[in-house]
Amino acid sequence: MAFLSVLLEQGGFATYLIVGAALILLVIGTERLATLYFILSHNVHDSLGSIRSLILEKKYTDAIQVCNSRPNAPDITVVKAGLMAVENGREAMKSAIGGAVLSVGHRCDIRVGYLALIANVATLLGLLGTITGLIKTFASIANADTAEKAKLLGMGISEAMYATATGLVVGITAMVVHTICTSKADSIIGNAQDTGLKLITWVEQSERG
Repeated sequence: MAFLSVLLEQGGFATYLIVGAALILLVIGTERLATLYFILSHNVHDSLGSIRSLILEKKYTDAIQVCNSRPNAPDITVVKAGLMAVENGREAMKSAIGGAVLSVGHRCDIRVGYLALIANVATLLGLLGTITGLIKTFASIANADTAEKAKLLGMGISEAMYATATGLVVGITAMVVHTICTSKADSIIGNAQDTGLKLITWVEQSERG
């Protein structure tokens, strides 16, 4: 807290904005990481194995019941959507799977774009703080006596550097969190798409059998 107090005191107005961006980053980043790595991440290997066996035996209703036991797993959600439409034909099933994958993608990608925005804005606010700090410095020393110029110059440059450093730290952190979230989201969506394709294959195998 002491460091934050010094930072806000020495960094100028831009630093207040950067700290505000950091707080937003903390909230959104924590929520997205928790959602992607805990809420939407499930080990469904055993469940998919059971579902595959039931589908090959054309026990679609029983397969749907297995899906109902894992309602929050993205892969299982896609499978359930396809099974609910299997009686309406292959195209209807593919359409249902596509819609389910889009829904999974929306759940993964929501608010992730704000992390990239925070990264860019924090960096630019750091640059703004640098410029305003230098402007204040040159404006102050223009009318100051010789003895005060060195002191005012040091204070102004200190403000500019505090703002720059704070903006870079927040911007880099936001970029890292954004990359981590994007990578995990792509993995979840890719797995959901693969599961949808596997479901189509299983249904085709059951019909041929």
